[in-house]
Amino acid sequence: MGEQHVRLTIDENNLVTEINPAYTTIKDAEQFDNCVLCGNQTQYKTTTHIDMRYGYVEGVGQLCGHCYSKGSPSSREMMMIPKNLVEQHSNNMELGAAVRKFYWENYK
Repeated sequence: MGEQHVRLTIDENNLVTEINPAYTTIKDAEQFDNCVLCGNQTQYKTTTHIDMRYGYVEGVGQLCGHCYSKGSPSSREMMMIPKNLVEQHSNNMELGAAVRKFYWENYK
């Protein structure tokens, strides 16, 4: 937190030759991120660090509050299944049954 992002210019010898601020104009610093699902503008500026945002998903991007909260919080929960379930069941229907059985035995 509190880190600043900068652009580096690196030469052919892998030496830093120039350090530029990440946002070179005031206009760039005032832009807002758009939701990666619906495309609507979010309340977060592009310069706001991701640790200070609600609804940012690493590897995906910024979601608006509505898209992030769609469904219940439990709809974003994940479960882990053993790899051997996938390896033991070559048929998708059998795999689905095995995953469902695993779910009911371990999570309910």
